[in-house]
Amino acid sequence: MDGMAAARTGWSWRQAAAPAAIVVVAAGILAGIVVAARGTGGGGAPPTPGPMAVPRGANFAAFNVERVEGTDLAGSGAAGPVRLAVPESAPVWVLERAGEADAAPGMPAAVIGVPNEVRNATIRAIVLGEAGTVEGRVAGPFGGHEALGEPAALPLVTGIIETVEPGRFVLATAGGRAEVWWEEEAPLYVARGRGLDVVGPGDRVAVLLNEAGELDPGRGLLVLPGE
Repeated sequence: MDGMAAARTGWSWRQAAAPAAIVVVAAGILAGIVVAARGTGGGGAPPTPGPMAVPRGANFAAFNVERVEGTDLAGSGAAGPVRLAVPESAPVWVLERAGEADAAPGMPAAVIGVPNEVRNATIRAIVLGEAGTVEGRVAGPFGGHEALGEPAALPLVTGIIETVEPGRFVLATAGGRAEVWWEEEAPLYVARGRGLDVVGPGDRVAVLLNEAGELDPGRGLLVLPGE
Protein backbone atom coordinates (compact mmCIF):
# COMPACT_ATOMS: atom_id res chain seq x y z
CA MET A 1 0.00 0.00 0.00
CA ASP A 2 1.47 3.41 -0.97
CA GLY A 3 0.42 5.02 2.31
CA MET A 4 2.36 2.40 4.21
CA ALA A 5 5.47 2.84 2.10
CA ALA A 6 5.44 6.57 2.81
CA ALA A 7 4.92 6.02 6.42
CA ARG A 8 8.22 6.51 8.05
CA THR A 9 8.61 10.23 7.54
CA GLY A 10 5.91 11.67 9.79
CA TRP A 11 2.41 11.42 11.26
CA SER A 12 -0.82 12.69 9.73
CA TRP A 13 -4.58 12.41 10.02
CA ARG A 14 -6.62 13.29 6.95
CA GLN A 15 -10.11 13.07 5.49
CA ALA A 16 -10.57 12.72 1.71
CA ALA A 17 -12.73 10.94 -0.84
CA ALA A 18 -11.39 7.71 -2.32
CA PRO A 19 -12.59 5.16 -4.90
CA ALA A 20 -15.19 2.51 -4.13
CA ALA A 21 -17.09 4.78 -1.72
CA ILE A 22 -14.34 4.61 0.89
CA VAL A 23 -13.28 7.65 2.86
CA VAL A 24 -9.82 7.71 4.36
CA VAL A 25 -10.47 9.13 7.81
CA ALA A 26 -7.22 8.57 9.64
CA ALA A 27 -3.64 7.75 8.78
CA GLY A 28 -0.99 7.21 11.44
CA ILE A 29 1.96 7.40 9.15
CA LEU A 30 4.98 6.94 11.41
CA ALA A 31 3.18 4.28 13.43
CA GLY A 32 2.13 2.40 10.31
CA ILE A 33 -1.59 2.72 11.10
CA VAL A 34 -4.28 3.52 8.53
CA VAL A 35 -8.03 3.68 9.19
CA ALA A 36 -10.74 3.87 6.51
CA ALA A 37 -14.50 4.08 6.92
CA ARG A 38 -16.57 2.13 4.43
CA GLY A 39 -19.23 4.19 2.69
CA THR A 40 -22.81 3.24 3.45
CA GLY A 41 -24.74 5.97 1.64
CA GLY A 42 -26.58 5.48 -1.63
CA GLY A 43 -25.50 6.58 -5.09
CA GLY A 44 -21.89 5.51 -4.66
CA ALA A 45 -20.96 8.81 -3.00
CA PRO A 46 -18.65 8.63 -0.03
CA PRO A 47 -20.17 9.72 3.29
CA THR A 48 -19.28 13.14 4.66
CA PRO A 49 -17.21 12.89 7.84
CA GLY A 50 -18.78 14.55 10.84
CA PRO A 51 -17.03 17.03 13.12
CA MET A 52 -14.27 15.72 15.33
CA ALA A 53 -15.34 15.71 18.96
CA VAL A 54 -12.78 17.16 21.36
CA PRO A 55 -13.45 16.63 25.10
CA ARG A 56 -13.92 19.74 27.22
CA GLY A 57 -11.89 18.34 30.08
CA ALA A 58 -10.30 15.15 31.31
CA ASN A 59 -12.19 12.97 33.78
CA PHE A 60 -9.03 11.16 34.87
CA ALA A 61 -5.57 11.76 36.23
CA ALA A 62 -2.34 9.90 35.51
CA PHE A 63 0.90 9.65 37.43
CA ASN A 64 4.23 7.84 37.35
CA VAL A 65 4.69 5.26 40.10
CA GLU A 66 7.81 5.73 42.23
CA ARG A 67 7.10 3.43 45.19
CA VAL A 68 4.70 0.61 46.01
CA GLU A 69 3.90 -0.04 49.67
CA GLY A 70 1.38 -2.85 49.97
CA THR A 71 -1.76 -1.53 48.29
CA ASP A 72 -0.55 2.08 48.37
CA LEU A 73 1.04 3.69 45.32
CA ALA A 74 3.25 6.76 45.58
CA GLY A 75 4.46 8.83 42.67
CA SER A 76 4.17 12.12 40.84
CA GLY A 77 1.82 13.55 38.25
CA ALA A 78 1.08 16.85 36.56
CA ALA A 79 -0.36 18.26 39.79
CA GLY A 80 2.53 17.12 41.98
CA PRO A 81 3.08 14.23 44.40
CA VAL A 82 0.45 11.49 44.53
CA ARG A 83 -0.24 8.91 47.21
CA LEU A 84 -3.03 6.51 46.30
CA ALA A 85 -4.62 3.94 48.58
CA VAL A 86 -6.00 1.26 46.26
CA PRO A 87 -8.86 -0.92 47.56
CA GLU A 88 -8.08 -4.63 47.35
CA SER A 89 -11.25 -5.09 45.26
CA ALA A 90 -10.22 -2.50 42.65
CA PRO A 91 -9.79 -3.98 39.15
CA VAL A 92 -6.46 -3.41 37.41
CA TRP A 93 -5.97 -3.44 33.64
CA VAL A 94 -2.51 -3.40 32.05
CA LEU A 95 -1.78 -2.15 28.54
CA GLU A 96 0.41 -4.96 27.23
CA ARG A 97 2.23 -4.72 23.92
CA ALA A 98 0.54 -7.00 21.42
CA GLY A 99 0.79 -8.34 17.90
CA GLU A 100 -1.51 -9.42 15.14
CA ALA A 101 -2.14 -12.80 16.78
CA ASP A 102 -3.70 -11.05 19.79
CA ALA A 103 -6.56 -9.49 17.76
CA ALA A 104 -9.74 -11.55 17.50
CA PRO A 105 -13.40 -11.02 16.56
CA GLY A 106 -15.49 -9.69 19.42
CA MET A 107 -12.71 -7.58 20.94
CA PRO A 108 -13.30 -3.83 21.31
CA ALA A 109 -10.72 -1.59 19.65
CA ALA A 110 -9.84 2.10 19.86
CA VAL A 111 -7.58 4.11 17.57
CA ILE A 112 -6.03 6.71 19.87
CA GLY A 113 -4.85 10.10 18.65
CA VAL A 114 -4.32 13.75 19.57
CA PRO A 115 -6.65 16.08 17.60
CA ASN A 116 -6.03 19.74 16.89
CA GLU A 117 -8.04 22.78 15.90
CA VAL A 118 -7.64 22.26 12.14
CA ARG A 119 -9.30 18.84 12.19
CA ASN A 120 -6.09 16.90 11.97
CA ALA A 121 -4.66 14.50 14.52
CA THR A 122 -1.56 12.59 15.46
CA ILE A 123 -2.32 8.90 15.90
CA ARG A 124 -0.55 7.34 18.87
CA ALA A 125 -1.73 3.75 19.24
CA ILE A 126 -4.35 1.07 18.73
CA VAL A 127 -5.71 -0.31 22.00
CA LEU A 128 -7.72 -3.54 22.13
CA GLY A 129 -9.83 -4.83 25.00
CA GLU A 130 -10.85 -8.29 26.04
CA ALA A 131 -13.97 -9.72 24.42
CA GLY A 132 -17.17 -8.79 26.22
CA THR A 133 -16.18 -5.17 26.93
CA VAL A 134 -18.74 -2.65 25.67
CA GLU A 135 -18.03 -0.67 22.50
CA GLY A 136 -16.34 2.64 23.25
CA ARG A 137 -14.42 1.17 26.20
CA VAL A 138 -11.48 -1.23 26.22
CA ALA A 139 -11.12 -1.87 29.96
CA GLY A 140 -14.08 -1.43 32.29
CA PRO A 141 -14.75 2.34 32.34
CA PHE A 142 -11.51 3.23 30.49
CA GLY A 143 -11.26 4.22 26.83
CA GLY A 144 -7.61 3.15 26.54
CA HIS A 145 -6.03 6.58 26.14
CA GLU A 146 -5.82 7.57 29.78
CA ALA A 147 -2.46 5.95 30.63
CA LEU A 148 -0.60 6.84 27.42
CA GLY A 149 0.93 9.98 28.90
CA GLU A 150 -0.75 12.60 26.70
CA PRO A 151 -3.62 14.52 28.33
CA ALA A 152 -5.03 15.59 24.94
CA ALA A 153 -5.20 12.05 23.49
CA LEU A 154 -8.61 10.47 22.93
CA PRO A 155 -10.17 7.63 20.96
CA LEU A 156 -10.70 8.81 17.36
CA VAL A 157 -12.34 5.60 16.14
CA THR A 158 -13.88 2.90 18.33
CA GLY A 159 -15.70 -0.32 17.52
CA ILE A 160 -15.87 -4.08 17.90
CA ILE A 161 -13.62 -6.26 15.75
CA GLU A 162 -15.61 -8.28 13.19
CA THR A 163 -12.86 -9.90 11.13
CA VAL A 164 -9.09 -10.17 11.34
CA GLU A 165 -6.69 -10.66 8.42
CA PRO A 166 -2.90 -10.26 8.18
CA GLY A 167 -2.15 -6.62 8.95
CA ARG A 168 -5.81 -5.61 8.95
CA PHE A 169 -9.08 -5.89 10.85
CA VAL A 170 -12.61 -4.62 10.30
CA LEU A 171 -14.48 -2.79 13.06
CA ALA A 172 -18.22 -2.43 13.54
CA THR A 173 -18.63 1.15 14.77
CA ALA A 174 -21.62 3.28 15.70
CA GLY A 175 -21.40 4.93 12.27
CA GLY A 176 -20.80 1.83 10.14
CA ARG A 177 -17.77 -0.33 9.40
CA ALA A 178 -14.17 0.81 9.46
CA GLU A 179 -11.03 -0.94 8.23
CA VAL A 180 -7.81 -0.64 10.21
CA TRP A 181 -4.39 -1.54 8.77
CA TRP A 182 -1.11 -1.53 10.64
CA GLU A 183 2.52 -2.47 10.15
CA GLU A 184 4.47 -4.76 12.44
CA GLU A 185 6.07 -1.91 14.40
CA ALA A 186 2.78 -0.08 15.04
CA PRO A 187 2.04 0.56 18.75
CA LEU A 188 -0.66 -2.05 19.39
CA TYR A 189 -1.77 -2.83 22.96
CA VAL A 190 -4.26 -5.14 24.64
CA ALA A 191 -5.78 -4.06 27.96
CA ARG A 192 -5.76 -7.21 30.10
CA GLY A 193 -7.14 -7.69 33.58
CA ARG A 194 -4.29 -8.24 36.08
CA GLY A 195 -3.68 -7.74 39.79
CA LEU A 196 -2.18 -4.83 41.70
CA ASP A 197 0.91 -6.94 42.33
CA VAL A 198 2.08 -6.36 38.74
CA VAL A 199 2.32 -2.58 39.26
CA GLY A 200 5.80 -1.27 40.04
CA PRO A 201 8.08 1.77 39.90
CA GLY A 202 8.29 3.31 36.45
CA ASP A 203 4.73 2.36 35.48
CA ARG A 204 2.20 5.02 34.50
CA VAL A 205 -1.17 4.66 36.23
CA ALA A 206 -4.43 6.31 35.21
CA VAL A 207 -7.26 6.78 37.72
CA LEU A 208 -10.75 8.12 37.07
CA LEU A 209 -12.07 11.12 38.99
CA ASN A 210 -15.34 11.26 40.89
CA GLU A 211 -17.88 14.08 40.62
CA ALA A 212 -15.91 16.11 43.16
CA GLY A 213 -12.76 15.84 41.02
CA GLU A 214 -11.05 13.46 43.43
CA LEU A 215 -9.15 10.30 42.53
CA ASP A 216 -11.48 7.29 42.59
CA PRO A 217 -9.28 4.15 42.56
CA GLY A 218 -12.18 1.88 43.50
CA ARG A 219 -13.37 2.06 39.87
CA GLY A 220 -10.09 0.61 38.70
CA LEU A 221 -6.62 1.44 37.41
CA LEU A 222 -5.29 1.48 33.85
CA VAL A 223 -1.55 0.82 33.76
CA LEU A 224 1.09 1.38 31.08
CA PRO A 225 4.22 -0.57 32.11
CA GLY A 226 7.48 1.34 32.20
CA GLU A 227 10.23 0.52 29.74
